[in-house]
Amino acid sequence: MSVNFLKLNADKTEVLFINNKIDKSPNPSEILLNPDDEVATKATLNARNLGVWFDSTFSMSAHITKIIQICFCQLSNLWRIRKRLTQPLRIQLVHSLIHSRLDYGNTLLNGITKKDIQRLQKVQNSAVRFIYGARGWRGVTKMRQDLQFLPIRSRIEFKICLLTYKCLNELAPPYLSEMISRRKNKKKKVRLDNDPTLLERKYQHKYKSTESAFSIISPKLWNGLPRTIREAKSVDLFKTLLKSHLLKAYPELRIN
Repeated sequence: MSVNFLKLNADKTEVLFINNKIDKSPNPSEILLNPDDEVATKATLNARNLGVWFDSTFSMSAHITKIIQICFCQLSNLWRIRKRLTQPLRIQLVHSLIHSRLDYGNTLLNGITKKDIQRLQKVQNSAVRFIYGARGWRGVTKMRQDLQFLPIRSRIEFKICLLTYKCLNELAPPYLSEMISRRKNKKKKVRLDNDPTLLERKYQHKYKSTESAFSIISPKLWNGLPRTIREAKSVDLFKTLLKSHLLKAYPELRIN
């Protein structure tokens, strides 16, 4: 930063120490950002970066809580004017006010607990009930399928697969494209060597949390797609085929 004549502002900077769940060693309570600073900056439990909230264990629970609070606040306001809105306008408002927040940075949510997935799914279920004016006790599986809304887990997988497609077609930043590579032919050829669209998978990793890394989960999801989807000629065609595939892959999801 000194080379670019930049300096951290202690009054506007948040310090967050991220550890894995196994490491129980205590973190420093404060740190000096610049050698010239007289007062140290205190460490925080949650910090915001580019609109995403991170916590010390990278569980994303803080970010999920913030999303849920904002979405339910928006839905509460929308219910007040629901009778004045047509159904197409309700769907448009759900996309712009609810799904936009559920989808923002959702690739970071890969690997979160089942409980957190259910918390986010309840937000989408409430949005579906708003569109149809349904009571809280009614199931939303059939209504969500009629609207062709992907459930939360599928939306995360959709975003990861889309990023993978862009990486393979030179539409993504280099730092992402370098994380994955196409499958190389082995010395002992097998049937998979005839498919050039497959990616090289990395099986050895020390911690379970590493499975949510893009370099690990991307090949796993990509190789699980049908070859017709992996060979799509354009981004729009890929998104259409992928959404249809995910809608069939998760036909039933009963979370009220």
